[in-house]
Amino acid sequence: MGNLNKLAIVFFACITHFLLVQFGNQFLVPFGYASVIWPATGVALGLYLLKGWPVLVGVCISLLLSLPQDSLIASLPTEAAYILAVLSTAQLVVSRQLVLLFSQVPIRISVPFEIIKFLLLTGPVAMLLGGATIYLVLFYYLELPQQTLLYVGVTKWVGDFFSVVLLTPVFLFLYPNMFVKKARKASAAIITSLFCFSIICFVYFVSSNNFNRDQKQQFVNGTVSFVEQINSTQSTIKLYLKALEAYFQASEQVTKEEFSAFTSIIQNTEVRVRAIGWIPLITQQARTQFESSMQKLYAKPMHIKQQTSTGFQESPQQPYYLPIYYTYPLDENQTVIGLDVSTHPFAGKTIKQAIAAKNFAVTDIFALVQQQDKTDGVVVYYPIFKKATPPSLASLIGFVEVVLELELLLDPMYTAEREGIFTYQISFGDGNVFSHPSYEPEHFIAHNVAFTLFDKQGVIRFSSSDSFAVNLINWVDFIIVFVGCLLGVICVMFVFFIVSFNTSLEKKVKASTHELTEKNHELILANDAKNLFLANVSHEYRTPLNAIIGFTELASKETEDHIALDYLARISDASAILLSTVNDVLDFSKMQAGQLDLDSKVFKPEEVTASVIGMLSHLAAEKSIKIEFNHDEQYSKQVEGDELRFKQILINLLNNALKFTPKGSIRLDCHCRDQDDDRLLTIKVIDTGIGIKAEDQQRLFNAFAQAQSSTTRNYGGTGLGLSIVKQLCILMRGEISVVSQEGVGSEFTVALKLKIHNETEYSRLSAEQMDSTATEQCDHYKDMKVLVVEDNKINQIVVQKHLLNLGLGCDFANDGQQALEYLKVQQPDIILMDLQMPVMDGFTASKHIKNDENLKHISIVILSASVGKEEKQQAALLGIKDFIHKPYKQSDLERVLVKYAH
Repeated sequence: MGNLNKLAIVFFACITHFLLVQFGNQFLVPFGYASVIWPATGVALGLYLLKGWPVLVGVCISLLLSLPQDSLIASLPTEAAYILAVLSTAQLVVSRQLVLLFSQVPIRISVPFEIIKFLLLTGPVAMLLGGATIYLVLFYYLELPQQTLLYVGVTKWVGDFFSVVLLTPVFLFLYPNMFVKKARKASAAIITSLFCFSIICFVYFVSSNNFNRDQKQQFVNGTVSFVEQINSTQSTIKLYLKALEAYFQASEQVTKEEFSAFTSIIQNTEVRVRAIGWIPLITQQARTQFESSMQKLYAKPMHIKQQTSTGFQESPQQPYYLPIYYTYPLDENQTVIGLDVSTHPFAGKTIKQAIAAKNFAVTDIFALVQQQDKTDGVVVYYPIFKKATPPSLASLIGFVEVVLELELLLDPMYTAEREGIFTYQISFGDGNVFSHPSYEPEHFIAHNVAFTLFDKQGVIRFSSSDSFAVNLINWVDFIIVFVGCLLGVICVMFVFFIVSFNTSLEKKVKASTHELTEKNHELILANDAKNLFLANVSHEYRTPLNAIIGFTELASKETEDHIALDYLARISDASAILLSTVNDVLDFSKMQAGQLDLDSKVFKPEEVTASVIGMLSHLAAEKSIKIEFNHDEQYSKQVEGDELRFKQILINLLNNALKFTPKGSIRLDCHCRDQDDDRLLTIKVIDTGIGIKAEDQQRLFNAFAQAQSSTTRNYGGTGLGLSIVKQLCILMRGEISVVSQEGVGSEFTVALKLKIHNETEYSRLSAEQMDSTATEQCDHYKDMKVLVVEDNKINQIVVQKHLLNLGLGCDFANDGQQALEYLKVQQPDIILMDLQMPVMDGFTASKHIKNDENLKHISIVILSASVGKEEKQQAALLGIKDFIHKPYKQSDLERVLVKYAH
């Protein structure tokens, strides 16, 4: 290994370990340093077993960089961090040596005993060194409770061996090494190990968060009463001052004895105050008289004085003074009598604030005159104004004050019970801070409460005490990790055994899979061939059917011979049956391939139902069967859906009813109701036919199924009709059901869910307007020039005759190429385009037309026997929207001509 490679390994190991330490720090116990989630050790050991001593150098450098960042280690001397870094690195070496001494390498992962021994040696045994080291270092340097020391040590041990047991094997499975034999399908074991590690981390994280949240809440709850007591004390002090205000406003002359008596009555002994005082406003003119009254009252020479840096001095002349006149209790506060607070460096500013706000004001923290050795005093001032006069300096009588020592005030509130929960610090105003002597900022758990101290905003900062910190020890999480680690090892071993067992099984499965794949490929080819065959058969059936149906319709219009018309009607019915059979087979094929899609257009269910009844009425008349049609008003409203498929459902159901009803009647009960944005259609087809046995009803909607084997012989049919109806109902978010009794009749119920369509002004045109519009367009299309692109000569004759009946002539092109040659000379108004043609097909020709600037305006209508999903998609890309399916009728041609009439 070259020097450059060694340096790269050192760098990589250092960066990796440092980043993993930062990750583990997110899960540290409240005391710091140790965490149950500590992937750094497991990854470091895995790298060390693979790459050797350069990894140790990188890990040691990482530890020297990261340890000073920890709050617990930062409180230790520098040499302690060095000791921890060296010994934490050394435990990796110890782990490797234990494996070499007590295990036979390479370890066979197929032998459970060898795996367990390897994990025990590298995990719990070797990692004891790290746990013991941190315990001894903290024990030597810090005065922490034994329970806390033990908790940190055990956490370190558990975090290290947990990561070693689940993460170290990952590296040994990834790369060739001398410790573990290469395993087949090692990726399964690696994924399992990482998955187990992640799950355990997640469970620990959730459990630990819940525990810490509960402890935080318990801590916060323990501070509530303290905050409430502070607020209650503040309210009491305000009551003192308010009571004094009323007393002084009620009496012009209050003697010292009266003041002392009243103060002793209102004072609450639970609230410890230093003094309560009265400060009258004295003008310069009244100063001499006031000083005389003070001398007489206190029986000694007294003057209005001010406090300076050298002590008390007699106040110089000024417009007014605010000297302290009365104070209670007097003995402890006699030195402040006569002190002019308006010139005091702290009180003077607060006095002005109280006058301006006409409310309570509290001073900053300062050393009281009565007790210069402590800086924890504050004074609350409250101005008293003359009654019935606007508050101002002119109407000011004086001030009442409450003098507080914060330590004296707060100590009774800070009970032994509270001392076991928190320490505190109070700050308010600009830089005023009072801390309890044992307060440590952010000590494990912290909580801040904003409050108002008279006229200043403040914050009470709580920090957990050492006694409360013991509650943060959570042994339950260790049980979670132990159990999770054990289950993780079992899972990894189980995966190995399963992999070994599956190796031989995979060979058999592989051979069988290959055989099945080939069979499946053959089936796919066969299915594709079947679909192609059905499509071709459909096309080949439809092309001659187009001629049969077309000539039948033309002949019916050109003869008046009743016998001939009867023959032609029978030919038309037989053609319709054949076309229905072809359509059923093709639809069934599409359904099997999942290629049957629904179109969406607006229609009225009532109109479609009526048209189907009219279409099949001649069949009912032949058997003297009466068809009844009942529906509610809602059924006549418009819906959005596939009108053609809706019509197909009705035709199949009504056709079946006619087929299996030799006599009697058929009734259609149709209902509709709105549900959100949908209309729920319910259609019941009730007949008095032969009925269906109960055992035959179960398979009635299966493909190619009929009630009895003799049904096909007696009544005909492919057995696909009801199967197709069921699939169409499912596509329309509905269902079909049947209730039948043999010899009595059957009742088929179809429930469909179609979109509501809000009727537009166009849809509400009267019949007269519609007829008028159609008539105008009919007149227009008679001037249209039509090009028919069709290779079949018989179909050319059919379309030509239909167009002649509509008053139109046409030109023909036998394929797409001829159509393009024709368009170079002439431009028709509309092109009827077949798709399957020699030389050039219809889509290729249409693409050339749509890409030609001189021709793209010409309307193209597909006229083909092959119109499926793919053809419609391809047509849509070319901007072609209309199709005429072969076989077609003259009315189909007329519909598109009316649409494109200019």
